[in-house]
Amino acid sequence: MCLFLIFYLKNLSAYQEITIQKDSNLQNYQDLLERINNTITEKDIMTILEKNIYNINFSNTQISLKIDINSLSSDLYSESIEHNLILLNCSTKNNFFKINNKFENCPNFIIKKYDRETYIYLNYKKNYYRLEKFYENISLRKLWIELLDKNKSSYELSIKPSNYKKLKYFTGIEPNILSYEKNKIILDFKNFYNNKQINFLINFF
Repeated sequence: MCLFLIFYLKNLSAYQEITIQKDSNLQNYQDLLERINNTITEKDIMTILEKNIYNINFSNTQISLKIDINSLSSDLYSESIEHNLILLNCSTKNNFFKINNKFENCPNFIIKKYDRETYIYLNYKKNYYRLEKFYENISLRKLWIELLDKNKSSYELSIKPSNYKKLKYFTGIEPNILSYEKNKIILDFKNFYNNKQINFLINFF
């Protein structure tokens, strides 16, 4: 059973599949690159982005593609470009960066008051994570891009087997499995997020 589980986990796809609904601002390849670019970073990364996109398909209503998240992360990290590649199926929605959306399967930026102060929270299903104080002209896109600090590191990580697929989805890599015991997988993990951030990702979303 253990061997089967490890074999299954190690053979998951290395690419994240993205589906974007077409709208009046998204009709061709150039529009697609701009949309993705604008949700990932505030810098122009068109050239880097093109290198890591595969299998683009346009239909009447949507665009589908695959992105090599690990490779794109590495490229952006090497250029010291601030970025956020998590949940691209959500962040590429045309109205993602608006306050008080009501997405069921994506994060929402909402306003809540606490101790007489007003804050921006990230809401996902029943989870709430406070980002910072609300002020006029606050940039939700910037908050999203800066959500998690990124520093390349290596460490051992212990997770439930059910979270392995989610971990790969967020990071785009297949960590080396060191052992499996007591319903936990011990991984040799090399990535841009630290242990605390990984636990935030797999438990919050």
